[in-house]
Amino acid sequence: MKKSLLFIFVLTLLAARAQSQSIDNSFFQKVSYVGAFDGINDWTAGWTEWNPVNANYPEPTVTKGNGQFSRSEGLHITSDDTWEGVIKLDGWVYVDAGATLSIKPGTIIRGTNKSVLSIEKGGKIMAVGTSVNPIVFTSSQGAGFRSNSDWGGLVINGNAINNLAGGSGTAEGGIGSPYGGTDNNDNSGVLAYVRIEFPGYEVATGSEVNGLTLNSVGSKTTIGYVQVSYSGDDGFEWFGGTVNAKHLISYKTEDDDFDTDNGFSGMVQFAIILRDPAIVDTDTANGFESDNDRDGSNASPKTSAIFSNLSGFGAAKDLATFNSLPQNHKEGATMRIRRNSRISVYNSLYLGWGRGLRFESTGTQNAAVNNEMTVKNTFIGDIFGDKYRTDGTTFSAAQLETWFLEATKRNKMLAAGSDAKITDPFNATKPNFQPMAGSPVFNASYWTTTSVQRIKAADSEISVINYPNPFNGTTNIELTLTNDTPVRIMVYNLSGSFVSEIHNGELFKGTHRFRFDAQGLPKGLYFGRIIIDNQMKTLKMTAQ
Repeated sequence: MKKSLLFIFVLTLLAARAQSQSIDNSFFQKVSYVGAFDGINDWTAGWTEWNPVNANYPEPTVTKGNGQFSRSEGLHITSDDTWEGVIKLDGWVYVDAGATLSIKPGTIIRGTNKSVLSIEKGGKIMAVGTSVNPIVFTSSQGAGFRSNSDWGGLVINGNAINNLAGGSGTAEGGIGSPYGGTDNNDNSGVLAYVRIEFPGYEVATGSEVNGLTLNSVGSKTTIGYVQVSYSGDDGFEWFGGTVNAKHLISYKTEDDDFDTDNGFSGMVQFAIILRDPAIVDTDTANGFESDNDRDGSNASPKTSAIFSNLSGFGAAKDLATFNSLPQNHKEGATMRIRRNSRISVYNSLYLGWGRGLRFESTGTQNAAVNNEMTVKNTFIGDIFGDKYRTDGTTFSAAQLETWFLEATKRNKMLAAGSDAKITDPFNATKPNFQPMAGSPVFNASYWTTTSVQRIKAADSEISVINYPNPFNGTTNIELTLTNDTPVRIMVYNLSGSFVSEIHNGELFKGTHRFRFDAQGLPKGLYFGRIIIDNQMKTLKMTAQ
């Protein structure tokens, strides 16, 4: 009896902690703009791929997996392993507790039909690419023949809390990996500069493998710069857990882009959605779909994630495109929040959707009225169906509109999507998500419109070296960052004339290496200027 009471107390304490997240948490970079971009820095540069159907990938030279599709018969990695080169993933592969799978930058992993990589509770994945050398999970099909659902996906299972009965769940899609526990600080490793292409499939209704599935993953896990493309189900789905993430992309997904369930209480900043008019699930496909749980119960912890600085571009770039969409695509909403969820969204931009804000269930609507969830500093435009939709008993659509447009929330329903002045967001293979001069997204974030001025330069430190120096032909510029931050690297000659720009965009915390190629340039002294958070460091580099 005492043990049972203690267990309940621990779960209650963890549930309270899991719901203590705030938009003022130090995790969030307190930027001045709405949406994922500042008009200058492009954090998608170098590592993303917008035409993976036709990308040329080498043939695998190594196979991982035994072609079996069950937890009992699939391949289990029981000790530390390192993957590099071009790999064929064949079957279900599990990284067991106590083992770490390290994947080197530039590794390409080509999955066969329904193949899955599952990180078990207590196992770790260290997949750390770079902005110029990302890690790619993709289809085993050849260029021109790839499509959604060519393989399974990446599943990470952790020991953090969820709201399932007994605090334990099993990975969907038949994968069978258990997840859940009481360690909200659990560490399942690192995903950085990773692409996941053509994953996802549905085994049965409510049992799917997504592009990236995060089951009760803890907050010590690091996730950033991850692009999921052409998923046959959701792009990203969280089942419980406390993991945070930055710089996520959901591209041409069939089902929902970001799906949160079972008490997920993490924080996400800087994300992109770009949908395709021809790609949709048999169900409606939403930017967000969020449930507390399948039954909409009062189970704790509540799903209470916070998303900030998302740019979401739907399937309907204009009315003509909307009119040509299948009905289930027309019904997709920017946010479908239901089943007692308490998710909150800040500083975000949505353009080109069938439906705008959709709040289902009395529990979710009551939470909105009671300020247990919110949408603030968010702009929505080019909604060609219902701008507001409710299915509970607390709100009518008109009342939801009043709630959304209440002055202190500083939300906007734009008269036209073009009023947002975004450069070229619906360009399917070469999108440009940057706001143009005069865009209303500038100086419109929560941190600039509240009464307390919160914006300050990030507290970042830079360690910079270059080698060899002097050099003949090429030299490396290596910098180590303590935080995620925009970085610009430029080279000038001795007379002060600009020579080249090495990098301009967001970088993940950690070490990054760039190459300055002086072949064909005059010998002599060059200066590398590294600009971060309004600080500048200068390197002297001598070409011989």
